[in-house]
Amino acid sequence: MQSFDFTIAFLVIAFAGHSSFGCIEEERQALLSIKESFRDPSSRLSSWKGSDCCQWKGVGCSNISGHVVELDLRNPCSPPLYQRYPPQNCPFYENVLEAQHLHPSIFHLKYLTLLDLSGNRFSNTSIPIFIQSLEHLQTLSLADSLFSGRIPHVLGNLTKLNYLDLSLNFLLYVDDSHWISKLSSLQYLYLSQVNLGKAQNLLQVLSMLPSLSEIELAKCRLNELFPHQLVIRATNFSRAQVLNLAENELEDHMLDVFQNLTSVTYMDLSDNYLTSTPLWLSSCTKLSTLLLKNNAFNGSFPPLQDMSSLTELHLSDNNFDSVPSWLARLKGLKVLNLQRNNLSHIQGSLASILGNCCDLKELYMSGNKIQGDALGDSIPSGCISYDLERLYMKNNELDRFPEWLSLFVNLQYLDLSENNIIGSIPRDIGQLKKLVTLYIQSNRLSGNIPYSLGQLQNLRNLDVNQNYLEGVIADIRLPKSLVYLNLTNNHITGSLPQDIDHRLPNLTHLLLGNNLISGSIPNSLCKLDLYHLELSENMLSGQIPNCWTASQKQFTAMNLASNILSGVIPSSFGNLLGLKWFHLNNNTLHGSFPSSLRNLKNLLILDIGENLMSGILPSWIGNTFSSLQILILRQNKFSGTIPSELCQLSALQIMDLSNNNLTGSIPHCVGNLTGMILGKNSVTQSSKNLTEKLKVENNEWYEQEVRQVVKGRELQYTKIVKLLFNMDLSNNNLSGSIPEGITLLSALHGLNLSHNHLSGQIPKRIGDMKSLESLDLSHDQLSGTISDSISRLTSLSHLNMSYNNLSGPIPKGTQLSTLDDDFIYAGNPFLCGAPLPNECFVDDSQHDHEDEDDNEDKLEEIWFYFVIAIGYAIGFLAVIASLFMSTSLRHAHSQCIDEMLRIIKSL
Repeated sequence: MQSFDFTIAFLVIAFAGHSSFGCIEEERQALLSIKESFRDPSSRLSSWKGSDCCQWKGVGCSNISGHVVELDLRNPCSPPLYQRYPPQNCPFYENVLEAQHLHPSIFHLKYLTLLDLSGNRFSNTSIPIFIQSLEHLQTLSLADSLFSGRIPHVLGNLTKLNYLDLSLNFLLYVDDSHWISKLSSLQYLYLSQVNLGKAQNLLQVLSMLPSLSEIELAKCRLNELFPHQLVIRATNFSRAQVLNLAENELEDHMLDVFQNLTSVTYMDLSDNYLTSTPLWLSSCTKLSTLLLKNNAFNGSFPPLQDMSSLTELHLSDNNFDSVPSWLARLKGLKVLNLQRNNLSHIQGSLASILGNCCDLKELYMSGNKIQGDALGDSIPSGCISYDLERLYMKNNELDRFPEWLSLFVNLQYLDLSENNIIGSIPRDIGQLKKLVTLYIQSNRLSGNIPYSLGQLQNLRNLDVNQNYLEGVIADIRLPKSLVYLNLTNNHITGSLPQDIDHRLPNLTHLLLGNNLISGSIPNSLCKLDLYHLELSENMLSGQIPNCWTASQKQFTAMNLASNILSGVIPSSFGNLLGLKWFHLNNNTLHGSFPSSLRNLKNLLILDIGENLMSGILPSWIGNTFSSLQILILRQNKFSGTIPSELCQLSALQIMDLSNNNLTGSIPHCVGNLTGMILGKNSVTQSSKNLTEKLKVENNEWYEQEVRQVVKGRELQYTKIVKLLFNMDLSNNNLSGSIPEGITLLSALHGLNLSHNHLSGQIPKRIGDMKSLESLDLSHDQLSGTISDSISRLTSLSHLNMSYNNLSGPIPKGTQLSTLDDDFIYAGNPFLCGAPLPNECFVDDSQHDHEDEDDNEDKLEEIWFYFVIAIGYAIGFLAVIASLFMSTSLRHAHSQCIDEMLRIIKSL
């Protein structure tokens, strides 16, 4: 009988196994319809062709029935199933599939056991009801996919579900948690960032699910559950191993509902309003990871000294002031995060903690007030070896290197930056052979860089900027493994070595700005695959090498500003197609605007100001640099007119053409510079659609510097360049009127048109430039009155209209009244009113209009009403005259009035 059953089973498998001959046609057509519903910019579904859909990427078929049982369209940059973190350096938005809704053809994939659509975009549509037909589903993930609305209760019909992830859809909500109680097989539930504030009895429902082991409910508005029920029954989560309640505004008493968490190994209570830990926490004897970050803890640590099972403890972003000595008893600790507290004291010393926690791999203590005496002098000999790999003590008050540092030979990442460490870099740092990253910038280190640094053959990142280090650049011994080198803001001297490409062949970031480096720029830099080259504010001289090649594809940032470089801008710069940040300002470069720059279509900043450049501004600038946000050509010898094509630079935020020999008029299309208009530029637009690429660019913006004349002073702008909007056309030979369209540029903080030959009136809508803080129209030939709309510039703190031909009264306003220096209006003999000494004697009605058109409109209105009044008077007199001329009419009129009086009296 058993032999017969085996034969039958074999025949069933053999004849039902469609997968070897291609998938079932109905399901293949359903998949093609689903494919058609998606916008797929990265061609993730390019393999979806041919007859065998079981071979298509993301599609899995049963080896027995041939039915499609798995559809995995997860964004490859989203966290994989059962994992918390996404892959690193993965371009999320480039891999998104987009659709208006989940296509109903999925209804035909009735045998699906796994459906993963996480990390895609479904246009804020609701989760479709027909998903209940997929009764075989065991795994369903719709995380981070822009679904919205109420989670349909019919999901409760998917009784085989083992894994449900609807997290990161912040427009989803649950109004009744009863449907969850039907999911008796559920083990993994992820609802983070779903609104659960109205899901009464949710916690009790979850505690009754017999198999539930992982519960993620971060940022779900759980605090709103408690006002609905003054008394909430205690729950039993004895099977739960993972519990995430972060970002729910929970207070201490709200945690009393959770009981019997005897199996929990991972608990996240971060970003709440907790001031103490719950009493039941001590019963969590298996707890290995505890996160209490960013709460309201104050003073002493919570009593965790008996929780010997802990391997990770995160207490950052609270207000603890002292580290207890009992911390050394948690010998199983591998990760300890105490960053950004108010720690100033360590009971015992840091050395005593490190000497007992032998397994500790990562220690984070940045952003506190720890001083040198808290470090301790020596490590107790309690460990055979020390596992410490990461030590972060940035932004404290340390005044010397830890004396025991060389004992931790497994250190890979060491950050002691932004302290007050004095003296020289210790020579025994060369014993840390495994060191990958060393950050000791922003201290008070002096002396030479020790040769022992050259022994660190695994070192990839070295940052010692903003110290007082000395030495000849060619004599500094550095390991060939270096990728990132930052020596800026020190006292390094000498010339760059000619063989720098052999010394540091892996270098991508070479940052040597603000030192005393002299000589020429070596050609060998052209052989490095650089990403960022920073040599500004040195004493480099000679010509810039003309050897840059297209093979340097990742070259993104170059800063050679503020040196003594001469010659022309090399044509080979045009080979660096990826260049975004380009600073050559404040040198002695000459020649015309190089045509080779036409290839640099990705530029965001182009600064070649303060040189000896000449010739005309080419018109191709406008249609080449479509992404350009900062264009600085100030203080050169450029001539000719301002090309109207510059109005095509729609992303431009700063345009500085000042101190040149430009002639002609300001282009009338200037109002097309939408990057200078509120609500239409990258800064003031909503950031909800920011891609990862833009986020990286924003970090790089933080490193940019530009010089600008704003409010009458030349200022160096650092770190906030992205937030500055300025237009400076001053000190040229421009003529004609100021275009009215310039008043559309409502994001401008500064506008300087001074020292030109501009004529005509100040634009009457000048008050529409709401963001203006600095306005300079001095030393021109402007005439007429100052528009009253200027009083609407409520942010204005610098104003100069001196030496024009302006006339009439100076407008009044709250902000204008604070600008009471009469020099603002000097050299305009026909202006009157405060703050000038000469008073205005003209009647207000003769000058309180915006312009002649308004006067004409007022006059026409007066004449209109005057004519009506005259006509009415003539008609009235004609009626009266006729009454007196006709006896019968006069009697009739008298009778009519008598009758009306009678009726009124009767009422």
